Amino acid sequence: MLFLGDLLHVASVQFANPAITIKFDTDSAAARTQRLRIFREAAVNREWIAAAHLPFPGIGHVRAEGKGYAYVPAPYGIPR
Repeated sequence: MLFLGDLLHVASVQFANPAITIKFDTDSAAARTQRLRIFREAAVNREWIAAAHLPFPGIGHVRAEGKGYAYVPAPYGIPR
């Protein structure tokens, strides 16, 4: 499982376009490069990812979609 930490800040924006940076990226160029590399690697290898800035449940997969990527959350259910 890859723990993305603050490699990702706004999932709805940065999965669709990983080149978008935010002021919290200390080094915008390095953040962009690493985000592109990690998203590609996670999609190709179908690796599990986890990050604090992902919608619930906070773990899932990355899928290539168009010129960017999409977050596919892990399936979950409420036990009854």
